Order: sequence, then structure tokens, then C-alpha cells
Amino acid sequence: MKKTFIFFALLAIMLTSCSNESEKPADGIGTIRFDVLNYEQVSLDEVTRASAATALAHLEMAIYEASSLEIVDSVKTTKGDDGYGSFSVTLPFGDYIIVFLGFDGSKASSLKQIQNIGFADANVPNFFYKTLSLTVSPTSAENQEITLSRAVSAFSIKSQGYIPNNLKNITIVANGGGYRFNAQGGSATSVSQRTATFDVSNYAGKESVSITVYAFLQSDEATMSFNVTATDANGDVLAEKVFPNVPMRINQRTIYTGSLFGDGTETQGFNLTLENDVWSDINYTY
Repeated sequence: MKKTFIFFALLAIMLTSCSNESEKPADGIGTIRFDVLNYEQVSLDEVTRASAATALAHLEMAIYEASSLEIVDSVKTTKGDDGYGSFSVTLPFGDYIIVFLGFDGSKASSLKQIQNIGFADANVPNFFYKTLSLTVSPTSAENQEITLSRAVSAFSIKSQGYIPNNLKNITIVANGGGYRFNAQGGSATSVSQRTATFDVSNYAGKESVSITVYAFLQSDEATMSFNVTATDANGDVLAEKVFPNVPMRINQRTIYTGSLFGDGTETQGFNLTLENDVWSDINYTY
């Protein structure tokens, strides 16, 4: 990545030296510091109206050349690092697009393409971002403050009451959203089916289990469907349920609460209730 940065630095200096001096300085570099102060966040477990950026597990910055969208450099930091939440960059004079990301989880990000950012294993984490255009020149501001905004919608299923003693996995197949992100448009790169399997054996025999999955959307609102299947260690199905026409919205969590496993003999139906908070949660009872 450092070789790539050096190449673009040399290229930018060569190009600016050939340009009309009335348009841009002949050459030069500028250093700008970015401070990620806070972001729009509501915890999935406890509603809060604002949080420090350092509450997230990862904060990252990617720099792209404005005209070609080629990546120039990237910086990835993890909670606990010195100076976490602050970035400093030195660039040749020119035009750039800077993308800041904040997210939870342990899956590595792929930042090479600004319109196709994603995570290992098609994971979608609790995800925040900010994209800005930047011109580096002798008059550039030396410090800029960055506020991140949530860019995902969430679907949660909560099963209460009877939980089988042999429960091992819950698999959720999501349709209608995406798992790659276009940081220029602030939406899903495409609509793609995603399958996620969770080991929930620690909840076997207890009274409740809850799973949340996230999705990028191609617009602020969309309708998705979710197929939820619970299995034992042998892969035998213990319960399954299809949730069609689920209303999803950016910064909204849609919650279905009920008894996925019924009373141990049959699965109960789902009934609808609605509740909004800062997350604009939609709660369903079954």
C-alpha cells in the first residue's frame, strides 16, 4: 500500500508541474488531520442519542484519487490503539475522496474499490461512515472534524419461552438487501442473498435467544424477506420460519419477538406490534 501511495505522490507532482500555474501551484504537499468525534448511534441493547467514536471496535480511513477513484492509501485502526479516532494524512496537491468507516465485529474490511466496500465472509457489521471530497492546496484547512452516520438496517429475531436442549445453530437467509457498500452513493452496491449461521448452543435449554443481522439497502427503505432455521448438532431442523415483506429502513431495527419453538410441540404464529425510538425500531410479537 505504501508503494502505491508513493507512486501516486510522484505522479501527482509530475502532473501538477505540467499544469498552468494560474490553475494550481506547480507542486507541493499538504498535511490534514481528521478527528472522528462522534456519530449518530443508538446501541442495540441500550438507547443512547450520541456516543464517542471510540466506542466502535474499528475506525478506518481510505483515500481515493477523485477522477480515477483509484485507492491512494488506507489506514486501519482498532479500539485501544494510541490516538484512536484521529487520522493524519500528507498528500500531494490535488483532489481526493476520503472515506471514513466505523464498525463493530472482527471481520476484515476490503477498501480497494470505493463503490464496492465489503467484509470477509460477506459479513455486514453495525456500520457507520462518512464520505467527503477534499482538495489539498496551500489554503486547505489543517484540521477537520468528522461525524459518522449509520448506514445499515437491522433485523432481529427474539425467541422467548421454550428453547430446546439440543439447539445448536440458527441460520438466517436474507433477501432484498446487500452485503457490499457503495461509499459514493451511501447504499448497497447490489441486492444479493446473504446467509449467516450463528452458533447459539450456549442458549440451549434456556428461556430466550436473540439474533441480529444487518443489511445495506439500495434506498433509505426497502422490503426484505428472512428465512430463519434452527438446527441441532446433526443438522436436523428444530424449527423454521419465513418472515416475508419485512419493512427495513436505514438506522431502523425491525424486531420479531415471540416463541420460535412454541411450547415444544408446535410453533406459534407471529402477531404485530409497533414501537419507535431513536433507532426507529419496529417490533413484532409472535
